[in-house]
Amino acid sequence: MQQQMTKRPCALILILLLLATGAASGQKQYSKARKLELREDVRRMFQHAYEGYLQHAANYDELRPLTCDGHDTWGSYSLTLIDALDTLATMGNFSEFRRVALLLEEKMNFDRDINVSVFETNIRIVGGLLSAHLLSKRAGIELEQGWPCQGPLLRLAEDVARRLLPAFDTNTGMPYGTVNLRYGVPKGETSVTCTAGVGTFLIEFGTLSRLTGNSIYEEVAMQAVHALWAYRSPIGLFGNHIDVQSGRWTALDSGIGAGVDSLFEYLVKASVLLNRPELLELFHEARAAIDKYMRKEDWYVWVGMNKGHVTLPVFQSLEAFWPGILSIIGDTEPALRTISRYIGVWKKYGFLPEFYNIAAGEASPNREVYPLRPELIESAMYLYRATKNEYLLELGEHMLETLEFSAKTKCGYATIRNVVTHEKENRMESFFLAETSKYLYLLFDEDNFLHNDGSGGELLSTEDDVCVVQAGAYIFNTEAHPMDMSAIHCCHAHKEDIYASLDLQRFSPRAIFERSRERQVSAQEQWMPQCHPENHEYYYKEPEPNVQGQAQEAGRAGAATTTMAVDIEVFDEFQQPAGELLVSNFERIREERELNESLQRSEVPRNQLTVSDLDEFFAQRRENFATASDALNYVLAFMGNYTMDVAFIRGLQLYDGNVSSVLGTSAQKEYESRMRSLWQLYELEQQFAANIRLIQGLGLLTFQADSERMRSRLAEMLDSLDRPAHLEEEQDAQDLQELQPRVVNSSSSSPQLGNIREVILQARNSYSLAMVNTTAMQEFAIRIYLSGTAEAGVRIHPLLEPAELVQEERMRPLKLAEERALFSYARRIVDFRKRMADTVDRLQTLMQDIPPGKSKETDSQAIKADASTVYAQTEAKQQAQKLETKKQPQTQIRKEKLTEEGSGSGSGQDESGGSVWSQFVQTILRKTTVQRVKFDEDVLLEKTRKALEKHARKELPHHLFACHRPEYIEGFAYRDFYPEAL
Repeated sequence: MQQQMTKRPCALILILLLLATGAASGQKQYSKARKLELREDVRRMFQHAYEGYLQHAANYDELRPLTCDGHDTWGSYSLTLIDALDTLATMGNFSEFRRVALLLEEKMNFDRDINVSVFETNIRIVGGLLSAHLLSKRAGIELEQGWPCQGPLLRLAEDVARRLLPAFDTNTGMPYGTVNLRYGVPKGETSVTCTAGVGTFLIEFGTLSRLTGNSIYEEVAMQAVHALWAYRSPIGLFGNHIDVQSGRWTALDSGIGAGVDSLFEYLVKASVLLNRPELLELFHEARAAIDKYMRKEDWYVWVGMNKGHVTLPVFQSLEAFWPGILSIIGDTEPALRTISRYIGVWKKYGFLPEFYNIAAGEASPNREVYPLRPELIESAMYLYRATKNEYLLELGEHMLETLEFSAKTKCGYATIRNVVTHEKENRMESFFLAETSKYLYLLFDEDNFLHNDGSGGELLSTEDDVCVVQAGAYIFNTEAHPMDMSAIHCCHAHKEDIYASLDLQRFSPRAIFERSRERQVSAQEQWMPQCHPENHEYYYKEPEPNVQGQAQEAGRAGAATTTMAVDIEVFDEFQQPAGELLVSNFERIREERELNESLQRSEVPRNQLTVSDLDEFFAQRRENFATASDALNYVLAFMGNYTMDVAFIRGLQLYDGNVSSVLGTSAQKEYESRMRSLWQLYELEQQFAANIRLIQGLGLLTFQADSERMRSRLAEMLDSLDRPAHLEEEQDAQDLQELQPRVVNSSSSSPQLGNIREVILQARNSYSLAMVNTTAMQEFAIRIYLSGTAEAGVRIHPLLEPAELVQEERMRPLKLAEERALFSYARRIVDFRKRMADTVDRLQTLMQDIPPGKSKETDSQAIKADASTVYAQTEAKQQAQKLETKKQPQTQIRKEKLTEEGSGSGSGQDESGGSVWSQFVQTILRKTTVQRVKFDEDVLLEKTRKALEKHARKELPHHLFACHRPEYIEGFAYRDFYPEAL
């Protein structure tokens, strides 16, 4: 009895301790039944939104849940229907999956004249179709012979991907952001795209290449990543937007959120899916720079890509994917610490705002929207699979409750316009059904087939071999479309043509013999008898050349040589015209050489500007100087004393890109061409401003080529700009005041010319005033200060008052040669447009259509042809053209060649009614715009392979994939690459 009394208090104490522990932790306990209940709640949520889309917006891209109708967003191809297809399979709704898949096979046609986002079309359409294709067997669809290497959904995915390929035909291999599904890259399309838009193709394009055996998709995706990697900053960071033609960064903020996020995601996931360990090596290198510059107390902030200084201390909701990526590589501890920060924001508002100000601890103004994004629940799902921490289940339950309470409408779920007030917005993005619902469902459904780690699958017999499908691991793309890692290897082995990339001519008997002969000759030339002494230079010393004799002989040879101009047509290895590229390369080399020579000559003594120099400059006040001249001389001395290197001029983005839209790209090249002093940079900016002011004042921006009045006005403009040059010998020593009366008097007989001279004088006077405007110089220095530091709110104290700035004794008059150099840009534009107008004027006299039955005689080289002969020639030419037209497409422009014997002009009419000469004139006028070469897939493939040669796969040590990681990670991510570790 006493023993029983002793046991009871002990048991009671143990129970109390357990209860106290549970109460202290405040964490819910989730039974399997409870998780299944929550899973079914997610299913009902998905079904409510999906049925609302089918009922109200099935023919549109997305549902508008407040008005219960639809609208097109990304391409007008029923985006939500494709995006949600694999979610149906995930939740076991195979009957609806089969219905939609059959509908897509029969109705979907992507041969449409619409412009679409390359990035969004890839992750949503190509990814969705590939995922649905790989899930077709599990869904019970009747499969084609040869599946998974063949199938209607696979053909649809390849059709879309092939229409995206023209975007990759760039100088760098990085793709454009927009493409027309029928015609390729639109004319005039911007070459600037976001970083994620360059590096988010490996999963979809890699899977497509492995299934179809066509390597071009994986290769262009790899080349895009390698090209982007080559343009990283010296400290290893990526910017936000880049010019895919030049490789120049246009947005220098670096982070892991919007515009960059999926680049890092795909480096990890594609390394696993495609067995490319070099991609994981790139991720580890990129992560080292991220942790060094962006990680602040388990938050990740935005920094400058060149210096690593903090530029934007905010958390973006898109960054919530990062803990999930860390869990995939097995680094769960920092992932849990970071996701706990994000969960705190969610619990504060019930949702994640797009921007959360970390320093202020609140949502950023005008960035309080939550468009039902999935990134936080995605990371929770990955981390729960890795750690089994039920705190993440609690997060999932809380997210489900807030979505039901605040986002649900009568026909769907609405975007939250403001996370503070929970006000709704009339939009439901397709990723709510593709990602958010799917990740929530997988969080609570621990036995779902998508969690298969490769430990079991189904044998599939093919014509050549037996392979395993439905084994996993399943790798999700950034739109949560799962790719069956086991299935893609059923096709790659027997579809890959190992001879496709080989130069078979190198293995011909003759080629092998020639290489063998070359090696023998080389060995003979390098052979040396062993009896030679060590000082071989003595025996092999060549006689000194007779420089004087050689010079004389060269002079005689040059005197006997005649030169002539020759037109040479140059082609590259892909049989594409390469003349312009060759010239541009020569120009680039010449510019770099001139830059190096200018730096060596040190025309401007190097005295690099520092922040402390600017602080001292800003500390000056007017009372520190006795006179206004002293203040001006101090500012001029400061501006002329300090210099900036080319790297700083470019890195700080001092050049205003709007200038190029008026003066052309040559202005930026000149501005960033070499090291300059602050004064030289300021002076060049004022020169740009004077030219723009003159161009706008003269109305050159509204130039009309077919206006007779404008042609005469261009002649007057050119005459006015050239007039100082005619007077240079007489006026070289005279100043600005002496020049103005002569100009006005010379223009008194022509009011039009007087207006032009007035605009020129105003631009010149503004420039002269800017040369003594100390306030403008101070503002220029502040712009440099703010661009190079994280400081804000710097105020200037003007050293001179406006009245002191315009004193005549300090305004240096411009000499005539200086004025001509000042307006060189404007004069170049006027001269070009005048020559263009004259050319058009001359061609207009020849633009006459000759109707059938008539002819027009012309006098060419004093030879006159009989009218009947000319008519007969014209009639025969027309008949030949009609026969030729039947063989050619109607859109092809016919060309005629005027023979030297005939004096009649070509008169053939095309289908549009325009003459040959009118077509020729239009062709001349179109030379001012960029004409893209017709896309050739074979040329792109050869160019991509040539670029990838320098990135040949390296044999990396196995420990990169066999490091000690949690058991889940090894089973999920590394089984295929390193199976013996398990």
